[in-house]
Amino acid sequence: MPTRLPQEPSPAQTEERLALTRIRHQLARYSPRVLAESVELAHAAVALILRETSGEAEVLVIWRAEQPGDPWSGHLGFPGGRVEPGDVSLDRTAVRETREELGICLDSCARFLGRLSEIRARSLSRMLPMSIIPFVCELVNPATQRLNGEVVKTRWIPLRYFLNRANRATMSHPGDPTQTVSCYPLEDRAIWGMSLAMIDELLLDVLSANP
Repeated sequence: MPTRLPQEPSPAQTEERLALTRIRHQLARYSPRVLAESVELAHAAVALILRETSGEAEVLVIWRAEQPGDPWSGHLGFPGGRVEPGDVSLDRTAVRETREELGICLDSCARFLGRLSEIRARSLSRMLPMSIIPFVCELVNPATQRLNGEVVKTRWIPLRYFLNRANRATMSHPGDPTQTVSCYPLEDRAIWGMSLAMIDELLLDVLSANP
């Protein structure tokens, strides 16, 4: 995973770096990492949905509902979930879960740009016997959201928010208050953990690579 924070780019550098044309190009040539223990794990997939509004790239973030037994209850993140027997591939898992959670059919309104590295799933301080594969897609047609009970609300966040070091903060680890973790605050919550690792990989690994 990335070990450095991004250097503060100029407005012109930010605009060029976060253009969806560059994101498409960089993802097409990116080689995501695969966990050595992947074959021994259950799998899940999530979708990082991007769009461009008035020339600015944004990512769709979801607020998960508070639900007993859900290891990511109440967290900020991206639509997705476990692979089910009917899913013929991991990207189809991301499509199905996005449709179930948000009512968005990625097949009709988006195109897949690539994938990020496989991540070992964690819940608070516990390692889980599961890995998560993030897929990045671009919204190319308008999409109406119809949230199910698993998602409270959604919000489009400009990618430039995550490039501004002033927005990066720390918080107490929910599973161990003696530890602190990096995060990006959003309203009364924060993006941290695996979701933050996905954002960092997209901005620090994928987009920072030489074109």
